[in-house]
Amino acid sequence: MAIRTILVPVSGGVGGDSALDAALAIAGRSNAHIEALHVVPSQGDMVPILGEGASAALIEDLVTAAQRDAALRTQRAEAAFAAALAGGIVTRMDGPPASIEARLRHPTINWRLVEGREDEVVARRGRLFDLIVVPRPGGEGDVAPETTLEAALVESGRPVLVSPPVLGPTMATRVAIAWNGSTAAARAVAAARPFLAKAQSVVILEGDGAAADGATAEDLAAMLAWRGIAAGIHRFRSDGGGIGLSILDAANQAGADLVVMGGYGHSRLREMIFGGATIDAMFESNLPLLMTH
Repeated sequence: MAIRTILVPVSGGVGGDSALDAALAIAGRSNAHIEALHVVPSQGDMVPILGEGASAALIEDLVTAAQRDAALRTQRAEAAFAAALAGGIVTRMDGPPASIEARLRHPTINWRLVEGREDEVVARRGRLFDLIVVPRPGGEGDVAPETTLEAALVESGRPVLVSPPVLGPTMATRVAIAWNGSTAAARAVAAARPFLAKAQSVVILEGDGAAADGATAEDLAAMLAWRGIAAGIHRFRSDGGGIGLSILDAANQAGADLVVMGGYGHSRLREMIFGGATIDAMFESNLPLLMTH
């Protein structure tokens, strides 16, 4: 199934435009529609919870500073949206066309401004889209909060593409699949089918921690062949840096410009949500990651 609708939160943070750039690249290849979503925090969400001793003057100062920051973020987000339109890849379309034939002629984009918490809005709104694109947390500059990524992965039920701070010259032309035979990896491969079908090359990365009772890389390659997708196999060893970083090293060695992965189980912070490899990859990847939970 082709990707026809993409949700991308545009937070207006410094250095957070890579997600919109990634969404534009995907839409340009598949004539998809992008919703650029900007969430303005409500006044109650602008300031931290204060103790009973907080003065009215302190609260007023905090609210004023938060409002100023929110206004600046909105200006940046609007500028990013205007730049996307000026780039010529997409045209603005604020509502569905009269016919699907007209819709599929070229990629389109709309702007949506919502008040609330970004993570909650993205989780709720994202359930309607084929793909959610978010910036990588922990990169250079001020990017979308980590909570938005967590909400997109855990609560939307949709595949999520995590964009690095700086995109390479190509994306999804050489796809690497991080495979360990798990259910999470299988779901990620299913979500990646639109990318795999259009990729110039596909390589399956299998580490030494692959599930003994799961399907092997050879099994996956054989099944992809039934879909007309030729996939090579690259095996790697996990070093002391963790399986997630080993996956990224293997993907870079293979020349990949997109990594497809599910969650890997490691005993560490938030394992119950993501798994160790997923956490490593989210915070360290220089490549776009297509992920499912």
